[in-house]
Order: sequence, then structure tokens, then C-alpha cells
Amino acid sequence: MPVGTLLWVVLAAIAVSIAVSFKLKINLGIPALIFAYIIGCFILKMRVKEIVALWPTSTIFQLMTITMFFSFAVFNGTLPKVANKILYASRNNVWALPIILLIVGVILGALGAPPPAVNAILAVICFTIAVPAGMNPFLMAIVVVYGGAAGTFFPWAVQGSIAKGVMSNYVGDLADSYTWKIFLGWLIFTVIYFVIVYILTKGHKLKKPEIEKPEPFNEVQKKNLIVIIILAVLIIIPPLLKIFVPKSKTISFLASALDIQMLAIVGVFVCTVMKLGDEKQAIVKGVPWSTIVMLGGICTLMGVASSAGVTDYIAQWIGSSMPVIAIAPIFTILGAFLSLFSGAINVVFPMLSAMAVPIAEVAGISPVPLFVGILVGASATAISPFSTGGATMIANCPDQSLHEKLFNVCLAAAGIGAVITVAMAFVGLFAL
Repeated sequence: MPVGTLLWVVLAAIAVSIAVSFKLKINLGIPALIFAYIIGCFILKMRVKEIVALWPTSTIFQLMTITMFFSFAVFNGTLPKVANKILYASRNNVWALPIILLIVGVILGALGAPPPAVNAILAVICFTIAVPAGMNPFLMAIVVVYGGAAGTFFPWAVQGSIAKGVMSNYVGDLADSYTWKIFLGWLIFTVIYFVIVYILTKGHKLKKPEIEKPEPFNEVQKKNLIVIIILAVLIIIPPLLKIFVPKSKTISFLASALDIQMLAIVGVFVCTVMKLGDEKQAIVKGVPWSTIVMLGGICTLMGVASSAGVTDYIAQWIGSSMPVIAIAPIFTILGAFLSLFSGAINVVFPMLSAMAVPIAEVAGISPVPLFVGILVGASATAISPFSTGGATMIANCPDQSLHEKLFNVCLAAAGIGAVITVAMAFVGLFAL
């Protein structure tokens, strides 16, 4: 089958997979895997074990271990209490309430809480404190969805580790530095969007919130915080030292050996031995198995397409036909559009990342703005009520009368977010 025809087959497979998933309410990864099997085995004549080998083992292992470790801190109340303590400490600075909530989201995400957990924690805080204080729903949506996402884009956090794992398939060791660039791109976007909405909604004129003093950390929570801090130090310090002492073999070894995915397993063992939570709960409820199936299915389908030369075909066409200045914005638009209806990090990014490097090579540019554009654009529209961020926020709203308003707010926020990210791509902010 000609590569051009196969491209349309793959695109049809993706579209049908999304439609079936949406209509039948089943995991997107299941129809994606079925299409990977049909296309790979019966059209491309691949062996089944070759298709199975395309399953993103490294990325999924990383996601599994990290979420398993940090689920202890979610289930035993450590991370929610961190949020409440920060909020209580700043209760007298009413003008800063939205800013503080945004920072709380960043901290929770950086401490390892997965995006749904961060969104849920921030949503509860906003609905119980910020709404009575007069916070505009639009500003609240930005704080809940984008603030939490910022922290999770750190290389050791959930979304950052997934992005790093996906990119490592295409750029090897450069994935580490690329992940930092994605975090920077998202941070710039979040700050720009937040400042605009904060000013327009008069976020500085809120009423003083009524906040009860949170209980002190119990012994379990204190121990869990210590474990998290130790883990963070082990992950962060060696790579920083490597910058200043690049020729040290010992530091280079430690920087590569003290990897988040294996340290997370050590952390799970430590948390279990110290009785900081239920290991079975961490495995069954803490690990996002539905996300793993979704991510694995999409990556496998795209792997089949890539092995047949589809991504190289697309790369050749875009790289040779499009003006260089338009390539990053195009990827940003694609990421933003697809994320309206699906997960940014577990669906859209793996789907489009396969094309980033070959297109960059053909066009003679760095793949960095393409990777950044894909994920920032996709994450910007994840606030859509049809996507994870917006849906989580609306689901956590206790007032049913607000649901329709929040639906419209999240939809509008997604559209504006997409416009901002495309503008950032055009002016070159994703190439920093």
C-alpha cells in the first residue's frame, strides 16, 4: 500500500477510535490497539510481536511508579493539608488570594500530585473559599486547571516525566533539557493568561475569605513530607552539580543512576514499610490505569504508522511545503484542537510527537518549538469541558446551578488559551 494511502488509513483509524471511545464511553486505547493490530498485521504484514514491541514500556513504567509513590501523600491527606496551610498563612492578603492559589497548584504538582488530584484539591478550595470571597469563575478556572498543570510539568512530576519519556524515543538524552523547555513554555503561557484575566476580572478586589486554621500535620504526614523532600533532593541535586562539574564521572553516574522512576519504587517501599498508607490502595487506585491503557494504545498505533514511513511522509510534506515560521504554530493549533476532546499528555502529545523530529530535520530547524508547541497548545485547551481539566473542575462544583456557567467559561477559556499559544509560537517564545 502506498504511504500516502496508508496515511489516510491511519488518520481514519484515529478518528474512528476517538468517535468510538466518545460514543461508547470506552477507553480510547482499546480501539487504538485494535487498529494497530489490524493495520500492522493485516495491511503491513507485521508480526504480532513486532506490534507488541511498540508498546511504550519505558514511558508507562515511569508513569506507573511515580503515581504509585505520590498517591500515598494524596490518600493520607499530606498534599491537601500542604495546600490548606499555605492558604491559611496568606489569609490576610486578600488581593493575593488568586496568586497564592495558583502557586499552591504549582507546589502540589511539583510535589508529585497527578493533574486530576491537583484539579480536585484546588477546585474544592476555590468553591469553599474563593467563590464566597467573590472570585470570578473565569479567574477560578485559570487558577484550578492551569496552576495545577504548571507544577506537573516539572521533569520529575507526572506530566513532565511522561513528556520526557515520549521525547526520549526520538531525541534520546536531549529529552531532559527539552522537558525543562516545555515547563518554561507552559509557565510563560500561564503567567501571561493569568495576568490578563486577573486584571480584567479585578482579582485584587476580593473579600477576605473565611478560613479555618488547619490541623497540624500528623506523624504519618510529617514522615511522608520528609520522604518526598529526600526524594526530590536526590533527583534534583546531581543534575545541578553536573552543570557546574561536567567532567566528574561520579556526579555524572549519580545524575543518571538516581532516576525518578526507580527512586519512586524505592519510595513506595519506604512508604509501605513506614506504614504511611495502604500499598494496595496505591497500586489499585493511585496508578491511573485508564491513562496507561490510553497512552499505550495511541503510542502503539502511532508506532505502527511510523514503522511504515507515514511520519516521514508527513514530515517531508510539511518540512518542504510550509514556511519555517508557520511550522511551530501549525503544530500548536493541531495540539490545541485535538485536546478539546482528548487528553493532552496521554493522547495528543504522543500522537504528534512522532512527527516533530523528522519535520524539524527536513525544515532545518530545532524540534524544541514543535515539542513545546504541541504540549503547551494541547494543555491550553485541556480546560475545555469536553477534556480532562474542565470536566474535573465542573464535576467538583457542589452547586448545580453553576455547572452551565462553568461549562461556558471553560469553553471560552479553551478558545482564548489556544489563541494565546499560537501567538506565542509565531513570535518564537517556544524556541527559548
